[in-house]
Amino acid sequence: MSTTSTAQSWSDHYASGRDIQPLSDAETVIMRERLVPPVGRAEPRALDVCCGTGELARLLADLGYAVDAVDYAQGAIDRASAETGRPPVAYHCVDVTSGDLGALAPGGGYDLITIRRSLAHLGDRTRIVAELAGLLRPDGTLCVITPHADRFPESLRGICLDDAEITLLTDGWEHAERVEAEDFTVLLLRGPGARPATYQEKLRPKAAAMAGVAVVVTNPYGQVLLGWNPSRKCWELPAGKVEPGEAFEATAVRELAEETGLRAAAERVVLLGTLCDDTHGMTRVTEVARVTDYDGEPQPLEPELTARWEWHTPSALRSLPQPLFTASAQALNTAWPGLLPDLPPAHVTPRPAPADGGRLRFGEPAAAVRLRLRLAEDLTRAGWARTPELRAAFRVVPRQAFLPEQPLDRAYANEAVATVITDSGRSSSSVSQPEMQALMLDHGRLREGGHGLEIGGGGYNAALMAELVGTTGTTGTTGTVTCVEYDPYVHRRTVRFLQETGYADRVRVVLGDGAHGAPEHLVPAGGFDSILVTVASMDVPPAWTAQLADGGRLVVPLRLGGYTRCVAFEKQGALLTSTHVSACGFVPMQGIGRWDDSPVPIGESGYGIRWEDTPPAPVAALERALAGDPVELWTGVTVAGDESYETLQLWLTVALPGFCRLTGEREEGPVLLPRNQDAAAMVSGGSLGCMTVRRIGQDDTTGRSLWEFGAQGFGADAKAVADTVAGAVRTWDRDIRPGADPVLTVRPATMRTEQPAARHVIDKQHSRIVLTFPGASS
Repeated sequence: MSTTSTAQSWSDHYASGRDIQPLSDAETVIMRERLVPPVGRAEPRALDVCCGTGELARLLADLGYAVDAVDYAQGAIDRASAETGRPPVAYHCVDVTSGDLGALAPGGGYDLITIRRSLAHLGDRTRIVAELAGLLRPDGTLCVITPHADRFPESLRGICLDDAEITLLTDGWEHAERVEAEDFTVLLLRGPGARPATYQEKLRPKAAAMAGVAVVVTNPYGQVLLGWNPSRKCWELPAGKVEPGEAFEATAVRELAEETGLRAAAERVVLLGTLCDDTHGMTRVTEVARVTDYDGEPQPLEPELTARWEWHTPSALRSLPQPLFTASAQALNTAWPGLLPDLPPAHVTPRPAPADGGRLRFGEPAAAVRLRLRLAEDLTRAGWARTPELRAAFRVVPRQAFLPEQPLDRAYANEAVATVITDSGRSSSSVSQPEMQALMLDHGRLREGGHGLEIGGGGYNAALMAELVGTTGTTGTTGTVTCVEYDPYVHRRTVRFLQETGYADRVRVVLGDGAHGAPEHLVPAGGFDSILVTVASMDVPPAWTAQLADGGRLVVPLRLGGYTRCVAFEKQGALLTSTHVSACGFVPMQGIGRWDDSPVPIGESGYGIRWEDTPPAPVAALERALAGDPVELWTGVTVAGDESYETLQLWLTVALPGFCRLTGEREEGPVLLPRNQDAAAMVSGGSLGCMTVRRIGQDDTTGRSLWEFGAQGFGADAKAVADTVAGAVRTWDRDIRPGADPVLTVRPATMRTEQPAARHVIDKQHSRIVLTFPGASS
């Protein structure tokens, strides 16, 4: 029911005055008794799917719902819209199999969704039911009305569902009520569950060659083809064993034709990799083939093995109500690494992307386009995407393709999304927040025909960079993007997703340690115009400066005293001088640039000290200091609850001798730590001073909360260290706060003896960083 010809034939059907079977008395009674609007809901909302000429939609409006009604036949919408004298219904011509119903959904979702006499026509009903469930409010109801196969002649089997098919629809719902209405079955489904994906094996295979090919086929909407095995009761990919002397590509084409009727050419098959796993004590070898070019519509040509074929949204497979065949799940994870969690172990040997970029056609649903354009608009309105080129890049690059395990709304939210979680629960890889990516790309000044290097993977940022450099510059030279990723798994994801989206021949992805920069043979003559580091770095390694063109930009989340700042540097000779500094948060660098920020415990006090850019001092005496009475000073310096004080943090890292950060629980012990963060602190001998904060009220004009900075001192010199901390805060308020951001200058560590004396300095392993605060004395 999703082709243009079918839509046209149904439109002609309705335009000629014909209709479908009207609501029976039994159906009407069920509607009026079971589907009344929720009590107390100000404006209950309903969606009628495949509405025809609107009979059911008008009944829902009579019941008190504000109704959206959709059908893909324009003739039906025209007739429905012509009805007058009834409560209004908003009619829309939308194809439920490929259209963007989410664009209609109200905030919070629908209270009721109905679909009558249509579900049997829809080949992808499992996916469609799941998508409709996603449009419901948490307490909403999905009502399915379908002719029952036992009550109609075999000649009408195509418009009906049987008991097995009806039961399958109820999988995954917390509450499923079934009501019979003459020749129809009515399902009232509530509480779509979010059960995790499950996997199962088939019976032990007969003795045979255990080499096969699994075919991952996607349609123009990015949906993947799965077949329902009625005997094993699981979903599986088109697949089969390799015949003697047969190439993997030929196996994929043959099995696809034999099982589904789809016709593909062997030269358009892309082999992704080889899987080895265990089944019933036997080694199974599966070659994973990828197909996006084909002819035909899938048909169950072997109904005893596959009852039907359906197109599924990849991200929804994580909550598929029925099991996936294990080998198919492994193949899906080869196509989209990270798509499915908790799979049995398997070894995959990836194949390199073909030189032409992979011969794959990227497909996506209409909702993805809508959400991508909205994200670009939001970034533009908020001032993050400041250039036409940057705005165009965000409108084009499909972020969801680099987060295949995430639903669309999460993929296009303006937030970072973790893609790798360590055993300790921390993120080691993520797709960065779009506004931060826009800021870094803007300050990186990457232009058409330029050469960019990204330290860190994932693929999305590299694809944005590829859009900015274009294919050829105004001078006729070709722009390039190189990406260096340390983690083999993230590297594999990056390569695959760039191949899926058509950027594989525009981005060179290298597995290596980003602290070494790019391999020398990939560094352009004259250096990179822009280097973007998308992991937090403790230092500026020499390779980055060496590989950066004179006048080029390095944008890096740089750790300074334990605080991470996004710093844009411009190179002039051997120096890097900042042009922008702002607070940010990134996953830490791995490899030789890795660091340990674990706190040094202060005895049994429950507190710890974090040292990063300051030589560690003995902390044994601090436990006794914390046991004594503190000196507490309040500075009179205040900030509003939503006001940034990031320059104060940087100021304290260089203004306080023995700077460190104090960590612990605010609710326990004598230290008034800021909630959910470490406190800026200093250690002097056996004494400890730290900054604290307290709420002092609310601004009557703006309604914002007001907070005052203070200082605490512990130990023999408690008064002195508290005075030092409080004095630094007051200096910031008087001299630095009114001025511009600090300017950071980076010199190689080898030039330290040649540098003029400077008061505000952070020395790293490879560099000396001088912080110049406008208004502060040097």
